[in-house]
Amino acid sequence: MDKRALASAFRERLRALIGDERGGVASFLAETGIDRSALSQFLDPAIDRLPRAETLRRIAEARGVTIDWLLALSNAPDGRQTVAPSVQIESAEVEGGGSPIDQWRHEAAGMKLRYVPSRLPDMLSLGPEPAQPAGNPRAGKAENVLGGFRLGDMDVEIAMPVQTLQDLSGGTGLWRGTDAGRRRRQLAHMAATCAEAYPTLRLHLYDGRETFAAPFTIFGRIRAALYLGEAYLVVTSAEQVAALTRLFDNLVRRATIGPDRVHETLADLAGQVA
Repeated sequence: MDKRALASAFRERLRALIGDERGGVASFLAETGIDRSALSQFLDPAIDRLPRAETLRRIAEARGVTIDWLLALSNAPDGRQTVAPSVQIESAEVEGGGSPIDQWRHEAAGMKLRYVPSRLPDMLSLGPEPAQPAGNPRAGKAENVLGGFRLGDMDVEIAMPVQTLQDLSGGTGLWRGTDAGRRRRQLAHMAATCAEAYPTLRLHLYDGRETFAAPFTIFGRIRAALYLGEAYLVVTSAEQVAALTRLFDNLVRRATIGPDRVHETLADLAGQVA
């Protein structure tokens, strides 16, 4: 890899580190000891500048990554995976039960989790979703991306179509025949959780008639997993994860109801349950 390509790869990974830093640029500078002018040069696409070895070491130690990862010589930031394919398919269940999501979430501790759910976000769900009618089996189980997860452990951003919640309120679609009291309690529970957990948990609602997104989860800057029902399509290259992050950010930009007022919408939908 020539210097220009190396500098470009470092620049992208540096941007990812800063983007996942809750305290913003000032906090990142304080942790790493880099001055603002040097950081600006590292991030400037017109300047193919690489930091000195000591600066790389400070960044790696401050953010818990490896120097090889910073220079895009490794796919995994913690160094445990030196060579790995950038795309693979993994079962949604691991041997002995459970899900690979638990490990992926652990590896992304301290980073942002971006999530497009297949149905309701499991952290906001009261329990199992309704079974499908006979003769119309599901391809796979509902995900459990946030199960056993405590609010505050990670910065979580969720994007989903508002029509899913409208179906829940009206008892249509997946919720046809579901008890009205349960649907009302579900929406009220989501409203309370979104209000209490904001801004650590942010739910964005977009118009599903205008925008479509398959279910996927992005674990910080490490990997993204597209849910296929019984398996995940997993990508780990920095470029692929960044591309899916941009897709998620587009969903956020297209949201018609933002996280600061989504609890009001959920409360209104709960009140409309007949």
